Amino acid sequence: MKKGVVAVVVLLVAIAAGALYFSKTAEPPAPDTATPESDTTAATEPPAPSRPDENATKESADAQPQAKTEAQAEPAPPPPPPPPKDFCERDFQNVDARKADITALQAQGGLVHIFEREAQLADPYGCADFYLEHGLDIDAADPREDHDKLTGLLFAIQRNDPKMVHFMIDHNADLQKHGGSKEIRPYGFAVYLAMRNRSTNYNEVIGIVDGALTAQAAAGDTGS
Repeated sequence: MKKGVVAVVVLLVAIAAGALYFSKTAEPPAPDTATPESDTTAATEPPAPSRPDENATKESADAQPQAKTEAQAEPAPPPPPPPPKDFCERDFQNVDARKADITALQAQGGLVHIFEREAQLADPYGCADFYLEHGLDIDAADPREDHDKLTGLLFAIQRNDPKMVHFMIDHNADLQKHGGSKEIRPYGFAVYLAMRNRSTNYNEVIGIVDGALTAQAAAGDTGS
């Protein structure tokens, strides 16, 4: 009898222990909620916006100053010749500049360059006389491409200016010198202008040139 009770107790204990064991092993493992730091960062951090190539931008910025420097290094164009006012006023005080200015002034039209700006000068006749004394050629034609290749005398005739015509003749302008687009002599040029512009009276200018030719012919006859 005692052995039977003991056996029952042992069986019950075994059953209880087995039930407890199986209940523990049947529970599912708790979920692992920890997320790796790198995965969280990758999931939550937005992608960085794309930017232009910094090296290319820097190279472009570096190239601009270089291009500007190269442009600045180009030789500057030669300065324009001084205006007639400078020709006519500066060199009265500077003997050395007079010789250099003769070539520059002649290239700019010589006497024509001076007298076509007569109104801008205080003493255009004094200026012209000054340069003629220092070597300016009174019979040289204006060499500028956009002008009519007139000598000083032809320009004075074209201007229909008796005072200017007298000035040229008094400074020994050549009365036989051809010039202008028509390659014509001074007297013929005066007559041509009078015929073309009948509303303008060229009689005084024609008379001055004609008188100078007559005097020149008389002097030639006397000399022979």
